[in-house]
Amino acid sequence: MAFLVFCGFLYLAAVNCESSCWQDPSNGRLDCDGRSGCEVTGMACHSECECRHLDTVEQRRFSTNEFRYPSSPALVITASRDGKRCASTWAFNAVRLLFRQAKEACDSYWLRQVTKEKLDQRVKTGTHVVVKTHEWHGGMEAFEKLKHRFTHVILSVREGFPREETWMSVASHVLHFEKLVAFDTLHPDDESKIGALTVLKDLSEHLGLSLTQRDLKEVDYELMTLQIPQSG
Repeated sequence: MAFLVFCGFLYLAAVNCESSCWQDPSNGRLDCDGRSGCEVTGMACHSECECRHLDTVEQRRFSTNEFRYPSSPALVITASRDGKRCASTWAFNAVRLLFRQAKEACDSYWLRQVTKEKLDQRVKTGTHVVVKTHEWHGGMEAFEKLKHRFTHVILSVREGFPREETWMSVASHVLHFEKLVAFDTLHPDDESKIGALTVLKDLSEHLGLSLTQRDLKEVDYELMTLQIPQSG
């Protein structure tokens, strides 16, 4: 009987911790203002800064009730072979903006090397976490220990270019460059044949988000007007 009571206590503690153990300060150890970097990395902001960068819309979660914190936060990896010519940055921003459009709190990061320590530091906020990375670094033993933590692995590929086989082995969704840029010139008004909207719809469904066609159009517009990064 005492054992059952103890187990019940542990269960209640775990359930309560889902909401009470998260910490999401608006100016935490991982936050970067675009210049000075963050305390965790100890480096000034640069082209491959691994700190948290929230846009003005995402920052509203600290001052309004506009955004929801998910009951089951996702850890999403968006990966590619080398980040070149396969729309991997588009995929990363698409996932981030789809969560934003759905009004679900999300943190996004660039990580050159994905490690347990880096993930542990970044999943403490109770938000969805999206990580952009390239090839896997760190050996297969480390990969095997980490792969169960990823709720989604979105791999960007392009015909004629090498694929990242390690991430491919656990990919939950493959984003094909050719499908993204597809456009039917004979039926320019047929939205079902516009590649970007089709890919966004597939991504939103894969992430479990309920978004309308209008939502997808707004995300598509945001993606088209984002500043193109120089690296990362």
